Amino acid sequence: MPDSHSDTLYDPDIIFHENGPIDPRFMADAIHALMRAMPLDTAESEPVQHRHMSAALTALAATNPRDPIEVMLAVQAVCAYQAACACWRIGMNLRSPRGESTRHISAAATAARTFDTMLRAMERRQAKPLSAPSTRPPLRAWADDPSCTTLDWMAQRIRRDDETPELAPEPDSGTPLSWSPEALEIAKRIQEQDRFDEESAGLDLANTEGILPGGGMIMPEQPTPQQAAYIARRLGLMYKREYLDNLRKGNKVYPKIRPIRTGDFIP
Repeated sequence: MPDSHSDTLYDPDIIFHENGPIDPRFMADAIHALMRAMPLDTAESEPVQHRHMSAALTALAATNPRDPIEVMLAVQAVCAYQAACACWRIGMNLRSPRGESTRHISAAATAARTFDTMLRAMERRQAKPLSAPSTRPPLRAWADDPSCTTLDWMAQRIRRDDETPELAPEPDSGTPLSWSPEALEIAKRIQEQDRFDEESAGLDLANTEGILPGGGMIMPEQPTPQQAAYIARRLGLMYKREYLDNLRKGNKVYPKIRPIRTGDFIP
């Protein structure tokens, strides 16, 4: 009686199965690299983008890779094809007159030659042009990697937090929350300290002399390197606040840089 398993026609998509002939973790990483290199057009609809990604997977499976090395060659070949198509489009259709951008046309031709080179490399490795076994390759039970347990758990947790919408707090039917003056003062001091720490990140405050209680400084005659760095940061923040204040008033003009003299107060 014939073996139904051996008579089954070869399925190129078997490489994407969890129990396929190639380690599924390696395949997942290779597909990730392929999708990241895909030049998707954000103006296209989601079904069209899904069609592009499905076509890339079909092309990857059509090379019939037998081991991880051939998967790597196949990914590079499909990436080169995608790069060629993207450059052809830019060079031929996104310039006026068409074909004006010779730089992108040259890049497209180079990517097309790279695609051919990758395919020839696979043919040499496979000993015959894109050959495939006559029957479906045997399934393998790939063992779980215990070292990935923590990493997978963290990835699932982060993905769950990112995809879960933040719900608005339900109204409290009890006594409304009230802050005492002392608590408000403490919260204000903590907020000001956090803002100062953020604005002073990377500065050597311990060795910077002349910092006033409010965070400002009087311009010294010969500032030390630490003082110069601190003054530059404070001036940058000052002009930034001034620019944002102008934007709120409908004024998009950048603030004028004003000269600084010895004895001037740097807020």
